[in-house]
Amino acid sequence: MTAADERPVEIDKRDVPLSGGRTLRVTEFANGAIRLAVHTGSPYVITSLEQIDGGAVLKLSPGREGSNAHRNWIRDHSEDSAS
Repeated sequence: MTAADERPVEIDKRDVPLSGGRTLRVTEFANGAIRLAVHTGSPYVITSLEQIDGGAVLKLSPGREGSNAHRNWIRDHSEDSAS
């Protein structure tokens, strides 16, 4: 097994309390990866993901939107930097 196949080493984990009894858990790994988890008892869906100024912005919406989540407006910002 190569190093790339091994599970990344977790170096820190923090819980951020949110309204409505929700919790956002941010986990940092030694390889630079970050994992976000929303603990609510209901699913969330990714409604947008953008790369802005060398960073990443992720928007999650409650799963109660159900099949309507696919109708959220999404803009591809990668074309903005090309012009």
